[in-house]
Amino acid sequence: MDQKEIYELLAEKLGAAALGFNDEGVEAYADVAPESIAEACLFLRDDERLQCDQLMCLSGIDWDGYDENGKGKSVKILGYTDEGQPETSDHVSTGDFGVAYHLYSHSLKHKFTLRVRTPRETASVPTVSTIWSTAAWHEREAWDLLGIRFEGHQDMRRILLEEGWEGHPLRKDYQMPGAWNNVPLEGQPYCENPFQEFQKPEPTPDQPAGDDPAEG
Repeated sequence: MDQKEIYELLAEKLGAAALGFNDEGVEAYADVAPESIAEACLFLRDDERLQCDQLMCLSGIDWDGYDENGKGKSVKILGYTDEGQPETSDHVSTGDFGVAYHLYSHSLKHKFTLRVRTPRETASVPTVSTIWSTAAWHEREAWDLLGIRFEGHQDMRRILLEEGWEGHPLRKDYQMPGAWNNVPLEGQPYCENPFQEFQKPEPTPDQPAGDDPAEG
């Protein structure tokens, strides 16, 4: 079954909570009202025509603002300066948050993707961890790194950072800390190679041929 056909079945089930289907771009997906995401996922898992028994991935999204076409626009991600100090900005993010759910049916060999949006100020989505247990881990990561809360989750703790960590590092307006627990953090600029460039030594006159492993 192709994804448009799956969406039509989902829309029949959800009614107005099925907000639309987009098959342009790299990946087709269906938009669903956030309050109906658990109902949508349960239907996709249990309906004999769909049998989406695996949640492959659940990912949080920060849509920080929109361009003239209504699409999320990129912003500069803050890191550390060449001196190891946190970069700062007066940028204030305004875009929604979102969650993407990538589903797969092992028996029917089809995939389907759902998306929800939730306001930045009250970022909250119902949990789907009672439908696929693996979602418990994915949702904790989305909470830890983006600050999206999943209502009904039984263990909504951070999973990568310490519980006392301030902020959520994958938010586009996140600023790196200068210290943690009174320990200064000397960050490094992104993409800088910390290792010296390897220089192959010049051969010496008394070096027998074949001593270089690269030459056999």
